[in-house]
Amino acid sequence: MAKRFRGVYNFAVTPTTDDGNKVNESALRDYLDYQISSGIHGVCLFGSTGAIGSFSVEERVSAVKAAVKHVNGRVPVIAGTGSIRTDEAVHLSKTAEADGADGVLVVPITYWPLTEDELYEHYKTIANSVKIPLVVYNNPWVTGVDMKPALLARMGEIDNIRYVKESSGNLARITAIRTLSRDKITVFDGWEPTTLQSFTAGSDGWFSGGSNVCPKLCVQLFDLAVEKKDVLAARALFDRMYPLMDFIATRSHVRVAHTALKLQGHCVGAPRKPLAMLGAADTAELSRLLESLDLLKTSKAA
Repeated sequence: MAKRFRGVYNFAVTPTTDDGNKVNESALRDYLDYQISSGIHGVCLFGSTGAIGSFSVEERVSAVKAAVKHVNGRVPVIAGTGSIRTDEAVHLSKTAEADGADGVLVVPITYWPLTEDELYEHYKTIANSVKIPLVVYNNPWVTGVDMKPALLARMGEIDNIRYVKESSGNLARITAIRTLSRDKITVFDGWEPTTLQSFTAGSDGWFSGGSNVCPKLCVQLFDLAVEKKDVLAARALFDRMYPLMDFIATRSHVRVAHTALKLQGHCVGAPRKPLAMLGAADTAELSRLLESLDLLKTSKAA
């Protein structure tokens, strides 16, 4: 039986060397150890914070294989397998399954606007090609494609589509997805500034770019809000976290994550060009935000 996905899943950066030109799988293994030791419930490679569009099929396959082998069942590993072509997404998904990934996360990558029927057939074809769970990734801010609750509920009728990472920032979507799908679809939050509100609306997890910067705080927030249902304590914690979460969302997860990790002493390199580290002014502001949460004293404090 497939593992049930729940909790905080780190949307991992993709470590690089040579100014972003090469994937650093050794640093990836060290980084996954850091995340797991921080209490993270699962990891996802090649999401938005992992800069999915910056790496070739071969690089993605190799990194997922290395990650699955290294994690060795300690937490679930989900592989981002989105592609502009259905057949390539099928290939990436089947390869991830064969290499031991626990699930795949599929974002719609497209140059041409797709109809709802085209999106449905795209996801159905990918889902039917594997036995592991498929997580639908709705991120209209990045993709330009907004999959509405009714479409997601329709996708939920497909056997192994049971999860959505909902990153529209529209909190009404969470209740709509749950009710329209009759709770067949488990909603994961995907928009950092509304995470607390997402939990209170019924999200059962968080695919978190912010957990690259502060994994222990992210896990603590989930524990308070979802496990213990201590709304006041969760709100007090999120009030402290909010300026950083808002900064992450407005400055771009991948740029903030790579810059923050460098400030914290993690050797993950730079994003691949044309993406770049934050500029001087934003780096100074990020440093101030990290210091306000005691996240610069030591990398293990994060």
